Amino acid sequence: MLEFTVNKIKKLVRTVDMYLERSKYGYIEKLPKDFEYPEGGLYDVVYDSAQKWARGIAISYYSTEITYKELIKKIDRTARALKAIGVNKGDRVTVCMPNTPEAVYMFYAINEVGAVANMIHPLSSEKEIEEYVNRADSKVMFCIDIAYPKVESIIKNTNLEHVVVISATRSMDLFLRAIYKLTKGRKNHVKKSQTITTWDRFLYGASKFIGNPHVRVNANDPAVILYSGGTTGKPKGVVLTNLNFNSQALGAKYLVPELLKARYSMLCFLPNFHAFGLGVCMHIPLYCGMRLVLIPQFNAKKLRGYIKKYKINILVGVPTVYDYFMKLKFGPRDLKRIKGAVSGGDMVSQSMKTQLNDFFAAHGSKAMLHNGYGLTEAAGGMIFSPASIAKGEGVIGFPLPDSEAIIVDPKTLKPVPLGEPGEILVRGLTVMKEYLGDPKETAATFVMVGRKKYLRTGDIGYLDDRGIVYFKGRLKRMIITNGYNVYPSNIEEVTLKSKLVSKCACIGVPDKLRGEIVKVFIIPKDNASERAIKKDLAKIYKQYLAKYETPRAYSFVDDFPKTKLGKIDYLKLNK
Repeated sequence: MLEFTVNKIKKLVRTVDMYLERSKYGYIEKLPKDFEYPEGGLYDVVYDSAQKWARGIAISYYSTEITYKELIKKIDRTARALKAIGVNKGDRVTVCMPNTPEAVYMFYAINEVGAVANMIHPLSSEKEIEEYVNRADSKVMFCIDIAYPKVESIIKNTNLEHVVVISATRSMDLFLRAIYKLTKGRKNHVKKSQTITTWDRFLYGASKFIGNPHVRVNANDPAVILYSGGTTGKPKGVVLTNLNFNSQALGAKYLVPELLKARYSMLCFLPNFHAFGLGVCMHIPLYCGMRLVLIPQFNAKKLRGYIKKYKINILVGVPTVYDYFMKLKFGPRDLKRIKGAVSGGDMVSQSMKTQLNDFFAAHGSKAMLHNGYGLTEAAGGMIFSPASIAKGEGVIGFPLPDSEAIIVDPKTLKPVPLGEPGEILVRGLTVMKEYLGDPKETAATFVMVGRKKYLRTGDIGYLDDRGIVYFKGRLKRMIITNGYNVYPSNIEEVTLKSKLVSKCACIGVPDKLRGEIVKVFIIPKDNASERAIKKDLAKIYKQYLAKYETPRAYSFVDDFPKTKLGKIDYLKLNK
């Protein structure tokens, strides 16, 4: 009874606060009367979608198509299997999977039973997987078969009681499954045991649970843990709630309705362990009744085929993907079905935006590129550009309804005048609950401006008199390679594990293929040879870093350029 009363009071306070904030943004003339945020979980809104569009296609995966009605049945069966092995409300279940149907089933099934999905990258190193599993105190883990050898080697160092191994071929047709096993799958022999099992054997256990697996959850209950560098650059578990993702989906449907129609299909190759991929590419389209075309591994050469085969309407990607896209050969009407494109993960230059819009027009499409902006700590996307402003230079858009962005001086944290650059601070319903088990870092990430609490983004931008947010650059030192965030301080810490390295510094350098690549500057110890250092670091990086984090360029120096305060001048490192 007390919890019910507290939640009612919080909702009333939030409603009043929202009403006052809405008047600030010119794009919100009048919200519909039924604009109310879901009070339940992520599963609940997808279940509602299945009631509205039962026969509609929810997922396309190679030659397999799954309707919304079938999707709910598969999620429910997965939920019963979870209950059968003892997963309860509040438990943290680790998911280490690419974009496959099974990843979707388990994600929503975890939410259905009231547990929390701990999402990690399948290409993470052994040490990273071990750390993330232990940090979440997971007893159950689902992993793709290619990651199984790494998982097998760290089980003894964790509290894992159940590890379910899934092949990417599980939902493919027999022909594709056979090709996969002949090329990639034959190396992945799963040693079944009391702890380790396969997806099919796990699902068989669903029959042992009698009853309804659905557990009632509240909007503010934790739903997902994703990993981000936070304010210090060291990986942190970002705890996101049901409301964080559900408010993002409802807000986006209101702000950019031209992109989110139930009859549209969206190409989904951005990974589910990335906030942008999970929120914008998976949950939003399923919330809106769209068809989700799952691609487990991006291949630029196949992009043209995907668009033609699946009759794609909406593209979502990082800038490097669109760079690939414009190099492909299309006929004058081949892109006529494309209704829009969304870019996130990094800022698109104005010249590239113009080129892409012209490329669409030249191939039969009236689509334009819409920028999105967000960070893991805000569920991946909280600012979007509707069609009316999408072409503007530097535009990232309007905050979602009932969200707010302000610009402050990064040193004094005092608001700056309109049009002047400063650090972007945000608040709203998509902002995280906390960093997992790290109250000190959580407190450092939030600041009070006036009587309101904002999240520091570490990004520089400005506001105009219409409430539009513009992006200028990154305040915090972060590298974005192929759309993934890489934190230099983490690379430096790992590099210093080598006994042959005295000092090091890491930066991102421009790369046409990846946007940026990681480059490390090294001061050798005791006249160690460059060859010996590279050989030693190759072993260390393989153990501690994911492939996308691993430095691709080296520079051996005698000293680093310094600022007037004696700190490393990162801006001059590569000059």
